[in-house]
Amino acid sequence: MAISTADTETRPNPLRIALPPAMIGLIAGIDNAAAALAIGALMFTGALSDGMGLGVGVVLCGGALLALVVALRSVQPNSVALVQESTIAVVAAAIASMAVQSVGDAEAKIATAIVIIGAASIVTGALFWIVGKLKWGGLVRYLPYPVMAGFLAGSGWLLVNGAAVMLTGHDFGLEFARSLSDPQVLWRVLPAIGLAIVMFGALSRLAHPAVMPLIMIAAVLGFNAVLFVAGIDLEDVRQLGHLPPVNMSGGIELPTPQLLTRVDWAAVLAATPVMLVIAGLSMIGLMLNVSGLELAMRRDIDVNAELRSTGVANILSGGVGGPSGYVGLSMTILAQKTGATGRGAGIATAIAMMLALLFAGHLIFQVPVFLTAGFVLFLGAGLLKEWFFDARQSMPMSEWLVVAGILLTVALVGFMEGLALGLLVSSALFIFKYSLLPVVRFRATGVEQRSSVDRSPTAIKYLSEHGDAIEVIQLQGYIFFGTADRIVNLVRRRLIAKDRPSLQFVVLDFQNVSGADSAAIACFMKIARLAEDNNVSVSLTRVAPELRSSLTLAGLELGDNQLISVLHDIDRALEQAEESLLSEHVDVDGEKSLLKHFVLAIGDHPRLQALIDNMTRLELEPEDVLIKQGEEANDVFFVASGRVRVQLTLPDGEVMRVRTMLAGAIVGEIALYLKQPRIADVIVDAPSEIFRLSAADLKRMQSDDPELAALAHQLLASNLSEKLAVANKMIQLTQK
Repeated sequence: MAISTADTETRPNPLRIALPPAMIGLIAGIDNAAAALAIGALMFTGALSDGMGLGVGVVLCGGALLALVVALRSVQPNSVALVQESTIAVVAAAIASMAVQSVGDAEAKIATAIVIIGAASIVTGALFWIVGKLKWGGLVRYLPYPVMAGFLAGSGWLLVNGAAVMLTGHDFGLEFARSLSDPQVLWRVLPAIGLAIVMFGALSRLAHPAVMPLIMIAAVLGFNAVLFVAGIDLEDVRQLGHLPPVNMSGGIELPTPQLLTRVDWAAVLAATPVMLVIAGLSMIGLMLNVSGLELAMRRDIDVNAELRSTGVANILSGGVGGPSGYVGLSMTILAQKTGATGRGAGIATAIAMMLALLFAGHLIFQVPVFLTAGFVLFLGAGLLKEWFFDARQSMPMSEWLVVAGILLTVALVGFMEGLALGLLVSSALFIFKYSLLPVVRFRATGVEQRSSVDRSPTAIKYLSEHGDAIEVIQLQGYIFFGTADRIVNLVRRRLIAKDRPSLQFVVLDFQNVSGADSAAIACFMKIARLAEDNNVSVSLTRVAPELRSSLTLAGLELGDNQLISVLHDIDRALEQAEESLLSEHVDVDGEKSLLKHFVLAIGDHPRLQALIDNMTRLELEPEDVLIKQGEEANDVFFVASGRVRVQLTLPDGEVMRVRTMLAGAIVGEIALYLKQPRIADVIVDAPSEIFRLSAADLKRMQSDDPELAALAHQLLASNLSEKLAVANKMIQLTQK
């Protein structure tokens, strides 16, 4: 039966589907196998050299588990997880320290080293899983960038130093330099350096993950070709230190339960702080790679889900003694570019590593030392270049010096000490920089900022002349020991200012304050003492319940009858201060006839009484509705005596007070002029005498008595001008 062209076009090609993951698996498998050799040689050198086969075995087995579990569980289907070099350097340093301090034989030290590697992975996996389960993945991004860069640069140094030990048996320093006088040592060091340089040069031109495995294969072939042409026996070369010593098994090994009986558990327990550092570094590395993948894939990745899946993978890897790891950025991006969109890339990587584990065998001992050391040197130099030298171009000098300090401490003292220094210096730098931020959002006096109470011209004039006795200070940010004292000094300087009236009222607003520490609470206690000594009333506004509780616990008495009161907002505090200031003067806000209010507003005029006679007089009681929100605006009201409030009813039913208006106030003129519906309710607060001028009356005056109409417009314009002036002052104040 003939097969149609349409059927062949729509039917998936199995080869096309399988080829990209297989290619990724081959590349990643070779890369991981080479990394396993390098890591095994790095961690199991010197007195631990007999454990190299076991070290390579746990790296390959653990790496295969990492790749498989992440491939099956990752939220990014084509993720390829790898053992990461940044943490291996710290593990190797911990193992080297253990090997020196432990009193056991070589077998016990090797067993202890394997358990330290596995335990570090289990701790890392547990941390990943807990953070992911609690959905705290985003918190890792708050780690100071200089500290993170310093840690990674320090890891680079440890790798470079590890390469030096692999090649010469000495740390990078004077002993290393002296050892170069031995020609055999020099012939190990120079090829390693040359290989690292070739890797750098090749990857700078061809940023492809396949480049590294190809260079390694070429190096091994070239090395063996030279030996073949020169007729040099492999064992002679091994005796000279150019090939790793063969262990008793002569191949790759895996840990057995009997290994646990030889472990120095005290040494494992002593390595716990290092394990926590490894877990932290792994968390940083995973976050960096996930962020890079989000940019490359142009999609968000669930960090917490990725942490949980990677956590399980690390716990399983640690169970067989394998090192920690997580998704590899370059390999996963390569999988995406080659069309490996499913989970096959990670699975193929795991298969390739298991095949290497099964069939590499004695081949690991035929890989020259210069290759494994050169690979480690390349990794370390890469970290140093990226996080120390290149970071100088993208970081301020003060932050880069933190990186340099961490790196220097790691090189001269130790990784843990570098960690402590980095956190300490970064914290101090953060505190210093944060303390330079302004703690005061804005300041104003009672002249510059008024309450929302519309007062009589006499009261307004008095407040314009004496409002400087009121000081409004709006605070911001987190108030702590580095900034709190500035608030105290601000109040103190205002109290002793000789060129200004005596301070009587201080309003401290906390609306934009996120919190305060105990030192800040102590400073507010100082302000309370200053207020008491100078008979100054202090109002605290927009105080969060936690802060109020802290002030009360500190012994600060808060209340309406206390020197320090807590009010809802600045407007209420200003109103209270203005009322207190005005109450000291007789007849400032007392009842006056409407005629007197008009005279105070625009001056005497013979026809003012005639204007009043054209209005309707109203006598209203508390809670009477003068204006209803939403109704048509066809009149304006003049308050002769009493008190009214302007309030809004919000969509959720909450009622919010907007203004309070006293004798002499004009209500509703804006809506009348704009011919808009009323935007708020106006409710009577106290027995009031109010005069109403309707739009019809105003229109009639414009045709019958233009002079009287002009007088009415003059009154309304004067009132609007006053409101505009106050609004402009507030705008200027907030823009300072």
